[in-house]
Amino acid sequence: MAFRDGGCVKSLPRTTNMRPLANLFLRAKHWQLFFLLVVVPFVLEVSATEYIPTPIRSWRDVGPGRLIYFGLMYIDMLCFVGWLWAMGSFLNSIQKQGVKLKLSFFRLALIYPPVYVVVFLAAFNTPELPIQVVLPLHVLAIFCLLYCFYFVARSLATVNKGKEVAFTDYAKPLILLYFFPIGIWSIQPRINQLYAENRNP
Repeated sequence: MAFRDGGCVKSLPRTTNMRPLANLFLRAKHWQLFFLLVVVPFVLEVSATEYIPTPIRSWRDVGPGRLIYFGLMYIDMLCFVGWLWAMGSFLNSIQKQGVKLKLSFFRLALIYPPVYVVVFLAAFNTPELPIQVVLPLHVLAIFCLLYCFYFVARSLATVNKGKEVAFTDYAKPLILLYFFPIGIWSIQPRINQLYAENRNP
């Protein structure tokens, strides 16, 4: 299996109180996540071409069709964030205490990008907003997303090895998460296996 460090995975502590929503993402098959996170946005993007023929400069350009499109795309983005949240929280819960990353910062990094998207859309009403304000907020959103990839990739490698890991150990899952349409097919089966091994009886 991908990312496995030879031999059998060591016995891990049982997880408790996993939320139902997280369980859905952890149990989901790779093809199901691919359909939800890749196919659905692609279909929405293609089908929205007739509703969004011109650039949107303000909320005056947004009609009912565009609002539905934005709403569906935002929900799909929340599903992607939810997938990262489920993996990160679960992997963190089955690691040894000495090698865990801080879960609080990971959660903050997950919350910021969806909030930023709402703020960014609201900024349509204030076109005079200077780039000096928008650019740092945009860079921070990118940083938060990259940190979430790092958190999940390093946690996965740490669980596989059962000890502190170096960059070379989690570089592969990090790249696969960055290119998640491809990485889902390798990462999710491993998550499924770990979840099956560590779920409550």
